[in-house]
Amino acid sequence: MVNNDQQSLEHKLALLKQSYQRNLQAELTSLNQVLTDLQAHIRAAPLVEGQARDHRAQWDMLEDVYRRLHKLAGSAGTFGFDAIGHQARALEMSLKRCLENSDKGQVDLQLVDVASSQLQSMLTELVPSLQQTPTTEIKPETGSSTVRIWLIEEDAELGRHILDQLTNFSYAVRLFSSVPDACREISLEPPDILIVDVMAGVGHLSPLQALTCPLLFISDCDTFDARIRAAQLNAHGYFLKPLNIPQLVNRLEQLLQDRQSPPARILVVDDDQQLAAYYQLVLEAAGMQVRILDNPRHIIDQLNSFKPELLLMDVHMPDYDGPDLASVVRQYDEWSSLPIVFLSAEMDLGKQVDALSHGADDFLTKPILAAQLVASIRVRVTRSRTLSALLNKDSLTGLLKHASIKSAAINEIARGYRQHYSVVVAMVDIDHFKAVNDTYGHAVGDVVIASVATLLRQRLRQTDMIGRYGGEEFLIVLPHCSAEDGRKRLEDIREYFSRLRFNQGEQEFACTLSAGMVCSVDVIEEDRERLLVVADEALYRAKRGGRNQVCQ
Repeated sequence: MVNNDQQSLEHKLALLKQSYQRNLQAELTSLNQVLTDLQAHIRAAPLVEGQARDHRAQWDMLEDVYRRLHKLAGSAGTFGFDAIGHQARALEMSLKRCLENSDKGQVDLQLVDVASSQLQSMLTELVPSLQQTPTTEIKPETGSSTVRIWLIEEDAELGRHILDQLTNFSYAVRLFSSVPDACREISLEPPDILIVDVMAGVGHLSPLQALTCPLLFISDCDTFDARIRAAQLNAHGYFLKPLNIPQLVNRLEQLLQDRQSPPARILVVDDDQQLAAYYQLVLEAAGMQVRILDNPRHIIDQLNSFKPELLLMDVHMPDYDGPDLASVVRQYDEWSSLPIVFLSAEMDLGKQVDALSHGADDFLTKPILAAQLVASIRVRVTRSRTLSALLNKDSLTGLLKHASIKSAAINEIARGYRQHYSVVVAMVDIDHFKAVNDTYGHAVGDVVIASVATLLRQRLRQTDMIGRYGGEEFLIVLPHCSAEDGRKRLEDIREYFSRLRFNQGEQEFACTLSAGMVCSVDVIEEDRERLLVVADEALYRAKRGGRNQVCQ
């Protein structure tokens, strides 16, 4: 499937290149004609006083050539015409110096003759058989509903204990007693994450490192040399025995977060439709959602409807410059933190800095390699998502904060009544949590809270909403869910959590959960604002009734 997708991308890029090549030939021919007309104009206009109007027309023609060469310098290399792009850039810079330093008298005929000669050379360079189709070695982000983990642990009892605990968090775990045993299975379906006990034969890891999946070490040795060795093997984590399973699971969640994230949404604003189409193909091949805006006047409407996570914009456009558009975007509070990246053929550092001062976050120069474009966009979107998470999500659990989950719950409940589908609202609380903090300390209590959050994410759907409502209390919203299904899911979570084991030194302990729930079909629409209250009342019935149960 990946090969077919890559072939389809290459085919689309080849067609786009062919179209660009035809337009490039027409543009070079047109530019050459402008210079021919300019040569004739200069020869026909004697160098005498009173010719200011003729001189102005000559400079306007030369400036038109300069602007069009600037555009070519940025686009030609993108489509594989590197030599033409370099020549266009050199000629553009020559004309720029002339335009900036001239006294605006008559245009130098010799300069125009040289420019015309270079354009002729560029036309000669435009031979299809000498050009190569631009390549894109871009791996789209892929995902799977089940996370596969290979665990290599020579201690059979410990290995079984870790396997059972990770299985409770919905991971599919395969247990091996040694690295060579795992290597013999390397041709089968590869794991998503590899966990290895350093005592199981780290020296034979080479075949497994070819899997390119994240590698985690577990060990009872906490020395600097041991950790350096792990770093040299590109380990993503190093965990000490006795193993803190919730801490390990939190790291697994971090590693898998990108796989579970929705595609990045990118809005492209560029007057060059072929370049915009090229960017769209490249970014979509990398798993992103891309929309092209050809009329900058509608930029705010597009932001509100598409809700992009990044704005990729040209600097120089016919009617509106990129910096001005960026300033308009920043006038709206909801878009004040939207990442804006300029992608332009502008090489003047001063102008680049000036463009950035209008609210942009980065400046990329054309032409740009596909892999570089994708990497730059991904980094910016990832950072933006991280900042958004810091603002809207609880730092300990990674779940929505109180205000955010409450707002999401109210909106989803209203939508459910409006569109006539059922919504289950549930409050979940850790039983006797104060005793956990008093007995084992707040650090261990934080581990327990984080484990509940991880289990909720694992056992619920991506469309469900989860938030930390208060200290050890969680709010869950299950759209398109009946009361029966909601109760089954909560019972499933309660049962799985009771199986988890937590460690504090040599001590091991378990915790339980209580939950209260309500389904929107059981409450009339006029009382929909009471759903959260009803769920909370059900939770307290579960607490008073003995805990470790779900009440409705």
